[in-house]
Amino acid sequence: MSDWVDVGSAADLESAGRLVTRIGGREVGVLLDPADGRVRGVRNRCPHHGAPLCLGRIRDRETGAPGRYELSGRRVLRCPWHGWEFDLETGRCVDEPSLRTAVYEAQVVDGRVRLLV
Repeated sequence: MSDWVDVGSAADLESAGRLVTRIGGREVGVLLDPADGRVRGVRNRCPHHGAPLCLGRIRDRETGAPGRYELSGRRVLRCPWHGWEFDLETGRCVDEPSLRTAVYEAQVVDGRVRLLV
């Protein structure tokens, strides 16, 4: 059974770009995508080496060969330690599909940020 959990104020999310909290023994975060204003929920632990994933940046995935990069239109969360990138819809690592992080539905309602866990 899933429940919506309040993780903080929308004003704090807008100011910091992220909110991180502990729910059920796991550290999870809500990130604000600067490109479209969407809120994204993700476990705050990179499956590669345990980095605080929510300190990473949301960005467009780049494709192509050296010197010929293109933006793919796919939004990813880039790990702050080693640069592994995770699809924000599925949580799968785009370069190593065996790595995956948990993603959660998030929303802002009445000035509060909520996460479905």
